[in-house]
Amino acid sequence: MSFERVVIGNATLYRGDWADVLPTIGTVDAVIADPPYSEETHAGHDAVGGHRTQLGYRPMSRDEARQLAAAYVEHCSGWVVWMTDHRLAPTILDELRSNGRYAFAPLPFYQPGRSVRMTGDGPCSWTDWICVSRTKAQLKWGTLPGGYVAGPGWKDKTRMGGKPTLLMDALVCDYSLPGQTVLDSHMGGGTTGVSCARHGRPFIGIEVDREVFDGACLRIEQAQQQAQLFAPVSVAAEQVSLLDPA
Repeated sequence: MSFERVVIGNATLYRGDWADVLPTIGTVDAVIADPPYSEETHAGHDAVGGHRTQLGYRPMSRDEARQLAAAYVEHCSGWVVWMTDHRLAPTILDELRSNGRYAFAPLPFYQPGRSVRMTGDGPCSWTDWICVSRTKAQLKWGTLPGGYVAGPGWKDKTRMGGKPTLLMDALVCDYSLPGQTVLDSHMGGGTTGVSCARHGRPFIGIEVDREVFDGACLRIEQAQQQAQLFAPVSVAAEQVSLLDPA
């Protein structure tokens, strides 16, 4: 087991596998993550070829999804917000429920026109699914959106499989409070960390790919510098021991 740890302001970023890192970080206030999708979705995407960029990272199996769901429940005291496809969503929700969470029906993230079915044999895929679960502590949180629809300015993802910053802004603000620590176990290009910087949430990110990790570090650092022009970013004293266990 080995991983690299980088601290940028109130963000702690780990280059390594989530299974190695999560046991070391204690408890976080919220998980907002976009792990790889199912084997079927990855295969369908990459089989198109042509002008479409290959995903470049491996899919998540159902067994891995169950293991990750159990780890989220163990290490998160608040909301778990997990973006996925229609194939893995039932497995994820079942596992969260079996671990004592209240899991809602999956929420749609709808981005009209984002893809064209090159084979011309049926409907395009314009919807991702967001699995959301809570503990009893979030019972009085309040009414939240029943889904998210992409609009102008939402086409800014930095890599194939990434998510728009405005979507992550909405999820971070809907499912965490200022000062609460948000975890993304599959950080990718760092968009969740960018949104946390913009909205005053300490962030913990994990990413296994070196090149992708370095890019995420740069984006999050730039986002924190921008945020500091308006309000300094600080880490609550009780979070210091969480981010830097002795």
